[in-house]
Amino acid sequence: MTTLKASGNTQIQKLAGAIAGNIRQEGAVQISLVGASALNQAIKACIVARRFLKDDENPSDISIQPEFLMQNFSEPAAPEAREVTTIMLHIKKAEFDPANAVSSDVPKHEEAAE
Repeated sequence: MTTLKASGNTQIQKLAGAIAGNIRQEGAVQISLVGASALNQAIKACIVARRFLKDDENPSDISIQPEFLMQNFSEPAAPEAREVTTIMLHIKKAEFDPANAVSSDVPKHEEAAE
């Protein structure tokens, strides 16, 4: 399974394309990240990837399961190791359900009022 990395500076569209591509080819992918801003970018990318997969000829969806890993990092300048929580998002292909599909079509104001 491919492991992608996300940071606070990750471009959402590129990560979404990588997620969708791996889901199409392998049926699963995982994203490794540290920090709130990286998690924000990764979740946004998952939302965009769902839209990409919905628009395929054979639409599919994804399911996401988070895993929290405690890791110790030691730096040469610091005598003590510090503990960092790494988040691993396990993403798998799921059956497409039109009732829960992400809509990429925003209704026009007149349609929404009806």
